[in-house]
Amino acid sequence: MPNIQKYLKNKNFIRIGILILSLLILVIFKSSTGSINSSVESFFYSVHGASKPDSNIVLIKITQNDIEKLGGWPLKRSYYALLFDKLLQQDPAKIGLEVFLANNSSNQSIYNDLIINELKRSDKIVLSCLLSTLTNNNNILYTDSVLYPLANSGYKNIQLGHINYLELQSIYIPQKLIWGSDTLYSFSQMLSSNANSKQLLLKINFRSSIKDFRSYSLIQFFDLLENKKLPVELKDKIVIIGVTDPTIGKSVSTSFDKTLPGLGLHAIAVDNLLTGSFLIDKYVSPSTFFFIILILLNISIVRRYQLIYYPVIFIIFLLISFVLFTSYYIELNYTSFIIPIFFLFVTEIVFRVQEKEYELSEAYSEMEILERALLSKEKALSELEAEAAKSSEPPKHLIQQVETLKEQVQLLRKSQKENETVFQFDDSAEVNNFLGMVYCSSAMQKMVDMINRVAPTDASILIIGESGSGKELIANAIHKMSKRKDENYVAFNCAAIPESLLESELFGHVKGAFTDASTDKIGRFEAADKGTIFLDEIGETSENFQTKLLRVLQTGELQKVGSSETKHVDIRVIAATNKNLLELVKEKQFREDLYYRLNVITLEVPPLRERPEDIPVIAEYFAQRENPELKISKAVMKILLQNEWTGNVRELESTIKRAAIFAQTDNRNIIKIVDLPSELAHLDKSNLEQMILDSLREKEFSHSAINETAKELGNISRTIISENFRGIFFQNYVQTNFDLEQSCRNIVDFDNEEVMERVRKKGKTYLKNLEADIENAGDISFDELKSKFSSKYKNLPQKYHVYLDEVIKKLLD
Repeated sequence: MPNIQKYLKNKNFIRIGILILSLLILVIFKSSTGSINSSVESFFYSVHGASKPDSNIVLIKITQNDIEKLGGWPLKRSYYALLFDKLLQQDPAKIGLEVFLANNSSNQSIYNDLIINELKRSDKIVLSCLLSTLTNNNNILYTDSVLYPLANSGYKNIQLGHINYLELQSIYIPQKLIWGSDTLYSFSQMLSSNANSKQLLLKINFRSSIKDFRSYSLIQFFDLLENKKLPVELKDKIVIIGVTDPTIGKSVSTSFDKTLPGLGLHAIAVDNLLTGSFLIDKYVSPSTFFFIILILLNISIVRRYQLIYYPVIFIIFLLISFVLFTSYYIELNYTSFIIPIFFLFVTEIVFRVQEKEYELSEAYSEMEILERALLSKEKALSELEAEAAKSSEPPKHLIQQVETLKEQVQLLRKSQKENETVFQFDDSAEVNNFLGMVYCSSAMQKMVDMINRVAPTDASILIIGESGSGKELIANAIHKMSKRKDENYVAFNCAAIPESLLESELFGHVKGAFTDASTDKIGRFEAADKGTIFLDEIGETSENFQTKLLRVLQTGELQKVGSSETKHVDIRVIAATNKNLLELVKEKQFREDLYYRLNVITLEVPPLRERPEDIPVIAEYFAQRENPELKISKAVMKILLQNEWTGNVRELESTIKRAAIFAQTDNRNIIKIVDLPSELAHLDKSNLEQMILDSLREKEFSHSAINETAKELGNISRTIISENFRGIFFQNYVQTNFDLEQSCRNIVDFDNEEVMERVRKKGKTYLKNLEADIENAGDISFDELKSKFSSKYKNLPQKYHVYLDEVIKKLLD
């Protein structure tokens, strides 16, 4: 266990080690990081949706249908010449032919002159060419060979743009390169001549689909022109002609197009240049270093926010990256953030699991204390008995030690046995089940008698009780015992609904009363007409709502939100609160007239800790509700009886439900200590703590007493001994009304001023430490202070938490 403690204390070193490991993985598997970056950008595309391309781009697509109807591929070049002629008549800004006009077809050469005539007619036509090689020298691109269109024609004054692109982990188009003594531009650059990109390589941003461009098929375009039905003028437009038949030419896959032909690729490139939406990847490397520094700087935050830190920072990272990518077209090295964060998140989960296992193992080690102590004391007893047997008249102190050890061994054996023995109810105890309320205490019998007396009336009832004490169960019982039992029963938690919606929920609203009021709505009061309405947490309501509620109670009249019409309802109101309404009245936070209107009859629900005799019957009821065969051990019942149950019956129900699950998964029909939550998963603490106190007294609370006691009880954790003693001090300090002298005297339990001074000094140290921490915390409330003092509660046994609460409150006062 010490190794795990050391391991848990060095979390930050482990986190930094994991960060370094993840960076090594990024370096080793650098080729794989691109696919993660691409996946992130695909996600951004899918969330953002396709963007509308520049409206100045018009596509003429040579489809599979066009090719079949015009005599197959390749098309006669006379069609291109005719198309150029018709397009030039429309006065476009540019005409681009993405189809490469090669010289490998002799039967096409007779039509080359027709195309050359159109080229001579205007310099708006751009033909495509192909590069055979591409080299990079000092960030200048060179090619030593270009496949020229219409090469055999002898005409050299052709506007050319190459249609090559590089498929790395994305698509890049070389924008400008050197060819001998000439400069050659890309096809997209030539078409968007007004754009002046300084990019050496244009990284295409596939933010649009080819379907988003205004386009016509070749035959469709000719038909529209002939019938003068072209829906848009082509003047000053950029017209790009290309093949979309998937069996001809190369295609790429994008987020919006499974097969994007070359025509679409270059059309998107032109759009990128016109709108400045091409991808900017110069921040990819700097972002890597930025993310690493950011993660290093924020590793310390994890200690405060723990697991929630990772999803929060990951969502922030995604949002910022999404905005940068979709609005500013900036790429980052997402992988350099995602991989380290993922590994750190997994590491944090491992930390959490290890901590939970450590906490449980600590709890289980306490469960082994009795067994260890039993073995230790049995061994000591055997040695003392053997020593006593050697003498016919053993010394009195030896006989006394033997007797003491015998008593302790018997006590330990009893405690060990109780964890295996089923708890048996006292036959004289009368268990009652009143409409789901299980009890045997006189306090609850008085409550049930009162319910039977007041239920048949129509008087308003105020139920006062702590959270989880069963106020709604009592309200339901009152309704079922009333004359209105056959009418509606409506339960409503006033604290569960925002103030802005509370009035609408209870009184209803009419259509158009507010923005989202699309239909009329019946409120809870109207739904409970002729029946009973239960208003839980009535102390959480505003003065405005209290005024309207008072009117309903006085007159039975209400108005829906947004309506002037008055409705009459006949209802019985049962209200409940866990607050002191009379104090709220004095503080002007609750209307006095409403208080007295509600407080016709008051029912005070006793908290579970004030009726401990009900704990066994309620626990047994919950256990058998989970499994009729399930029983509870004596040791567990002792722990249940010792707990304060600040959450009352609801907390007990949750505890038994959890324990039942663990017992049944272990194929047992008895709930043992091991099945309880970690804060309760201890042995019979009364025995253990008495053993600890007796041992410390025996050693006169000396400096070494804690270590010796830990060793004596089977080499258990020193922390268990010291924290139990701290709890014992707080318990006595509170029970003696904060009298330090009397509390120390009770702990020592014998007259010895020297021993008293040791305990007194220890008690003063506990109090001074608390005082110093309270002073450092500043002027804050008890609840805020308690959350800051979590470390002071962490190892303190659960049963002493309530006493530490009282000590802190006293010091605050």
